[in-house]
Amino acid sequence: MSHRPGVGSLLSRVLLAAIAVLLGSRVVLAAEPPQPQFMLEKFQPLQAGVDFEKPEAAEVAMCRVQIDRGRGHTGWKVLGPAGQVLRRFLDTNGNNLVDQWRYFQNGVEVYRDIDSNHNGKVDQARWLNIGGSRWGIDSNEDGRIDSWRRISAEETSRVAVEALLRRDALLLQTILVTRQDTQALGLSQKMATALLAAVGDPSARLDKSPALAAGTRWIRFDCSQPGVIPADEGKAARDLEVYESALAIVDAGGKSGLVQIGELVKVGQVWKLTSIPVPLAGDTVQVTAGGVLLQPAAPSVAVTMPGVTPKMQKLLDQLRELDSSPPTAATPAALSSYHSRRSDVLGGLSVAAATASERDQWSRQLIDSLVSLVQSGTWPEALQRLAVEEARLKRSDPKSAMVPFTAYRHLLARHHRLMANATEQAAQLKVQQQWLADLEVFINNYPQAEDTPEAIWHLGTAHEFAARVDGAKTWYTKLARQYGRTPAGERAAGALLRLDLKGKPLVVSGKNLGNTTVRSDSYRGKVLLVVYWATWCKPCTEELPGLQALYAQYRAEGFEVLGVNLDLDSKPVPAYISANRVTWATLHEPGGLDSRLARQLGILSLPTMVLVDRRGNVISTEMTLADLKTELPKVLKTAASAVTP
Repeated sequence: MSHRPGVGSLLSRVLLAAIAVLLGSRVVLAAEPPQPQFMLEKFQPLQAGVDFEKPEAAEVAMCRVQIDRGRGHTGWKVLGPAGQVLRRFLDTNGNNLVDQWRYFQNGVEVYRDIDSNHNGKVDQARWLNIGGSRWGIDSNEDGRIDSWRRISAEETSRVAVEALLRRDALLLQTILVTRQDTQALGLSQKMATALLAAVGDPSARLDKSPALAAGTRWIRFDCSQPGVIPADEGKAARDLEVYESALAIVDAGGKSGLVQIGELVKVGQVWKLTSIPVPLAGDTVQVTAGGVLLQPAAPSVAVTMPGVTPKMQKLLDQLRELDSSPPTAATPAALSSYHSRRSDVLGGLSVAAATASERDQWSRQLIDSLVSLVQSGTWPEALQRLAVEEARLKRSDPKSAMVPFTAYRHLLARHHRLMANATEQAAQLKVQQQWLADLEVFINNYPQAEDTPEAIWHLGTAHEFAARVDGAKTWYTKLARQYGRTPAGERAAGALLRLDLKGKPLVVSGKNLGNTTVRSDSYRGKVLLVVYWATWCKPCTEELPGLQALYAQYRAEGFEVLGVNLDLDSKPVPAYISANRVTWATLHEPGGLDSRLARQLGILSLPTMVLVDRRGNVISTEMTLADLKTELPKVLKTAASAVTP
């Protein structure tokens, strides 16, 4: 039962009657605290989907309620069986009314309902710490979020998935660009008109959109780094921060899926969508190559761009019309016709653009669109169209960088299609062998292409995962020697080091979360486990209690752990460490699996655990938790024997 504070506030009043007693210090000790069961059952977050701690029925009797009094607040807090905070209900302005309802996970606050105007009704909702960073405003106090004071791009994608799942146009509207947003961004009139048209009539467009399966869950946001559109491009009065072609990864009953989020633009502290999100499912998907803001050219700037010829203008108008009017009939014939026409327009733009740079931009949009269509299974002919584009580029400009760009993506798309159709293990093995052979052909044909280092990296990792270490070393060596200054080349050098590290010293150094330098060689004299992990890594979290148990059991005998966090940035790390009571040192540098700390050993997967002896030499770079339970006592015993006189 939701507490619905202020929407019929009887429960709040019951709670407040007890809190009011606390306001006179003379009778605090005489106050009868509410029962934990009442507090836990009757008060729930007003917004759906909050992940907070809920004790099992057998644990409720071990919970307790305590007075919560501090500077500027009075109330109750509910403690769990282990003494962890579960709830806090506070009066922060001394009017004898609860105005904050706080909910916790593992002792860390994750969500808060707020009555900011102290009228007995909730008007704000905040997600905090490991719960997120959203700050929603319920301006009419009806229990629904009407707007956002703050929301990250990741959380915007989550709200988009929730809106699609619930077919909730009002919720979706909170994350769509509005006229006020276009004014705040200083967009040109034509750009504002185009944006508002792209997000118009969300209710009707939701009705036509493919439905997400019941129980679908948002998993994560997937996109490359954001870009900045400078003000001097003429699209807006100030720089615009934009994500392009974003996706949300979802889970539907154990089956992964995608939702096309599209383009997002930052308005103050709020990330907004510039188009209606679309589930990439079945045959009803429309995959677009780019958003309104990041189009290389647009009708809104045609007057000021002499390079936009009448032919270009006609093609741009056709593209805009296609993107604003996807097919309403989900028949294969209608979809095939639509995507064929749209690909023709993009292909025409890639030929008609005035400069080589613009032609390449349109070609890249076409190729990326076709690859997306292949991967989503939306348009079966997209793979053949990729082959046609590759052949056309080879004929028209064989030395162009677009030739290997297209060839590599054609290779990736073909492999995806073949793997999707290979249901038997033998067929899958054959497809994988063909994939490796195709990569070698690409590398030989295009040694200087921008994708060649990544192709070599794929070959090396494929051999390593298949336990063909010599083959992996061959490709890693080629990559490190010939492309050493590329990110892939640096990873390959690290992988070579890791594969040959047994019996040799390991030195890992970096800044901890307190910005202090920590070095692995400072643990000499201890048996050290270096653990590479991330907050998003489910196996890392699942194995953490077992690792903590070993740490508690053997630390007194000289066992230490050094964590190396590989999240993209450090924002979620402190809260995760606090919530999971991680006590060992943790290093972090931005970049995730592309960070210096990851490249140093060419880390492929998480968790990766490296066991180091008391002299600082590596025992194993492939330690598992099960291995550790067996090997650690032996290593500690051997080390102890070595130092015993």
